[in-house]
Amino acid sequence: MSRPHVVSPAELSSLRDLELLARTTVEGLRQGLHRSPFHGYSAEFSQYRHYRPGDDLKYVDWKAFGRTDRLYSRQFRETTNLGALFVIDNSRSMAFPPGEHTQGSRPASKFALAQAAAAVLATLVIDQGDAAGLLALSAAASKATWYVPARSGRHHLHVLLATLARVQSVGAEGIAAGLRRSAALIRRRGMVFVFSDFYEEEEAIAEVRRLARMGHDVIIFHVIAREELSLPRGGAVEFEDLETGATVVTNTESVRTAYETNVRAFLTRTQQSVERLGLDYVRLVTGDPLEPALRRYLVTRRGGK
Repeated sequence: MSRPHVVSPAELSSLRDLELLARTTVEGLRQGLHRSPFHGYSAEFSQYRHYRPGDDLKYVDWKAFGRTDRLYSRQFRETTNLGALFVIDNSRSMAFPPGEHTQGSRPASKFALAQAAAAVLATLVIDQGDAAGLLALSAAASKATWYVPARSGRHHLHVLLATLARVQSVGAEGIAAGLRRSAALIRRRGMVFVFSDFYEEEEAIAEVRRLARMGHDVIIFHVIAREELSLPRGGAVEFEDLETGATVVTNTESVRTAYETNVRAFLTRTQQSVERLGLDYVRLVTGDPLEPALRRYLVTRRGGK
């Protein structure tokens, strides 16, 4: 595939990692998922009517004819291709915890986990014949530096995964700006997959609400680092704000209980805000295997909707 840019060996390696992860994880997820929860194109049966001369014989229900000795034609309601947009929070806070991109097959940082989950789900969507796109903001202004319009096909999947592999968690804007941008880009109702740590909580939920009111099916993947759930032991520790670079030194023993209480409240509040809108909420935690988390969600969605 020709590219208008030079791809570094590291980017190619990231792409191969994403492709391999998507391929192997999707195969695992397909086991037991006989009906796709995302498929958006079909000729859905609507009703029977009496056969009329000129009707296509392939739509005649011959079993009904055998039972009733009357000819009936099946009528169908056509549905359109589903379009899914994957909106990735690539602000600096998503780079936590720093270090290697993956730990074995488990993404290490929040951003790596978001990349992996998006790669798997986009592969599922496109494998079904539906369309998938990608949006992540630049490091400067609120414009779509990494934007792939929703399309279908194997070539397009490779383009999407290649772009996803190049996205870096260096953005100055949070997920709220990305959601505002996505509302302007999406031309018709579809699915919007959102991957974020939701640290700009109120503003982000307001944009999620806006997308839902526009008629989109919004799925929230709340990505959290396991290290964020509690504080380390060991007395005085220096913490750095990845968004601003500001630092603070505190004794973790004195603030641990309050910190953990606030984290639990934040997670609960975000989940409740999403579910009150009638939307799906999925929590992903770094270090946990990805496939079981996605499987639980897909099975729940298939059974509940």
